[in-house]
Amino acid sequence: MFVPRSLKIKKNADDDGKSCVAKRIKPDAGDLQLDKSRDVPIDALVTEAATTPDGHCSESCPLPSPGGQLAEVHSVDPEQGVKDSHPSEEPVKSFSKTQRWPEPGEPVCVVCGRYGEYICDKTDEDVCSLECKAKHLLQVKENEEKSKLSNPQKADCERESPLNASYVYKEHPFILNLQEDQIENLKQQLGILVQGQEVTRPIIDFEHCGFPEVLNHNLKKSGYEVPTPIQMQMIPVGLLGRDVLASADTGSGKTAAFLLPVIMRALFERKTPSALILTPTRELAIQIERQAKELMSGLPRMKTVLLVGGLPLPPQLYRLQQHVKVIIATPGRLLDIMKQSSVELCGIKIVVVDEADTMLKMGFQQQVLDILENIPNDCQTILVSATIPTSMEQLASQLLHNPVRVITGEKNLPCANVRQIILWVEDPAKKKKLFEILNDKKLFKPPVLVFVDCRLGADLLSEAVQKITGLKSISIHSEKSQMERKNILKGLLEGDFEVVVSTGVLGRGLDLISVRLVVNFDMPSSMDEYVHQIGRVGRLGQNGTAITFINNNSKRLFWDIAKRVKPTGSILPPQLLNSPYLHDQKRKEQQRDKQTQSDLVTGANLMDIIRKHDKSNSQK
Repeated sequence: MFVPRSLKIKKNADDDGKSCVAKRIKPDAGDLQLDKSRDVPIDALVTEAATTPDGHCSESCPLPSPGGQLAEVHSVDPEQGVKDSHPSEEPVKSFSKTQRWPEPGEPVCVVCGRYGEYICDKTDEDVCSLECKAKHLLQVKENEEKSKLSNPQKADCERESPLNASYVYKEHPFILNLQEDQIENLKQQLGILVQGQEVTRPIIDFEHCGFPEVLNHNLKKSGYEVPTPIQMQMIPVGLLGRDVLASADTGSGKTAAFLLPVIMRALFERKTPSALILTPTRELAIQIERQAKELMSGLPRMKTVLLVGGLPLPPQLYRLQQHVKVIIATPGRLLDIMKQSSVELCGIKIVVVDEADTMLKMGFQQQVLDILENIPNDCQTILVSATIPTSMEQLASQLLHNPVRVITGEKNLPCANVRQIILWVEDPAKKKKLFEILNDKKLFKPPVLVFVDCRLGADLLSEAVQKITGLKSISIHSEKSQMERKNILKGLLEGDFEVVVSTGVLGRGLDLISVRLVVNFDMPSSMDEYVHQIGRVGRLGQNGTAITFINNNSKRLFWDIAKRVKPTGSILPPQLLNSPYLHDQKRKEQQRDKQTQSDLVTGANLMDIIRKHDKSNSQK
């Protein structure tokens, strides 16, 4: 018979072991208290990648009262964690029909669609009542039995493959048996450039890494069949604990390239937290956490915490107390928490700074440095970006010790899988041209991502697209709430929208694999931003198209556009090629290059430089 008290809350030692948890927590107006609420977003919940063998919660959770009713978290102390709890008078709802319907942004029951007030302990899914929990577990059991029948070898392998006590990366025999010239030829063919001392050889298959079988299964389940060039070289270097400066085309798989070393390092560390990933935006942090959870699924004691602005702080503080292994954060929110002494970073063994060049452009350099001052000196550091400007070179020299540089693709050039179309369109004609593209059956491949340069422009253009074309369109920008942006991003990935009009908020790092067409309605302010925005297509080797409208408003970029886009085979408009601005910029650059070359001391000009120096001194 189903016992009606098993929704996820950790029980006392004297209890019968059937656990259950009330999950909604909300900040109190007075101080950092966590009161029972139904308004906290699902990202703030206590979830984990794996449960204990008996399926119950393995870490500290709110406690049940002696009478078996749900207890709620009453307050949090940064030093002591959850300290006071008292029994709730409202029992766990037994039947689905007694639960209310969810409000916008609230979790939804996976069975009936009502308000998902509780978390099922065995699956971390939202359920509304004991009735739906029982139905959900029955569905899960049936699915597991079907999976075992269809793939018995996998089930046997999972039972017989316990984790080792530690992990040390060793080159696979297949890689060791390759000749040096074969390795160099492989790097050359794949466009892998490596700089550093005693750099390990690249892998050719994920199996060469010696990962636990669970992780290998998760890789295949997530679609990682063969490593990309950046993954081939960066993963083994990262697994050996080396500092890394990595640069690759957008959509090349950089996220998995640093997540796998992070997971393997954190998996065998006892101290928590043991890994930190810094990102410039909330959206990118949310995406990285989602990918991390996919790869960590089934690995013991592997939990993440998301520390970003735009979400309530107290639930994030509570989550920090649950022995999380990996912190994924934006610099501002993490510094706020550090100032409250609510997080200890002394156990961090590996740090990743993702989209490092964007961090610098957004003014996060000092914040990143302030965070890293609180991390042990022997910590492994990985800097990742699509471009390496001079400012990033300087940051790398400050943070990295004896690093390995891994560069794939052309530095600062768009991904080769993206077909680029540059159109000369004056401002008054932009809307008409966009509508023509959206009505072109050859070009229109939903969902379409349209970039503009301001928030108001995004809202107005989205309304115009829906009104004129009848397509499902929506805008996204920084003034929309975190929950709105999250729902829009989810809808984009699931095909709910045909056109999404965005400011630069979606221009960095996000894997929008379903997007096949990007339109730069407004030309970005720099070529780096151009590279990232058109990089929302062509993810992980897939083909895509990027159309960019330009006119004299972008005149200062004319020469840069011609230099970087024309070599890809794109046909540039005659208005651009014949522009006096382009020729003036070209001439000035040639003069600068000539002056730079004349300043260099070589064997051919050494005597001329000495004569000029002597002549100048004699005139004085």
